[in-house]
Amino acid sequence: MATQEEIDTVRQRIEQLRELHAGDVIALARLVDDGALKGQAGDRLTTDLRAWDRAFKDLFTRALASLDTLQPSDPVKGATSR
Repeated sequence: MATQEEIDTVRQRIEQLRELHAGDVIALARLVDDGALKGQAGDRLTTDLRAWDRAFKDLFTRALASLDTLQPSDPVKGATSR
């Protein structure tokens, strides 16, 4: 079982990845909006970016919700020396 510290570390990493993802999607969307891809290719990329964004947001939400269901182990009882 995971300790509260380990759970918190994982939560922080998931939140970092969520923010990184949001920044990447915004950067890609700006490129498309600024005319990097025009016509059908740009439209398809915009549609794909929106779907990708929704899917990853859902993934991050589910991952964080899963962490909320964990019961941390008692670090004294379950800890081993390293």
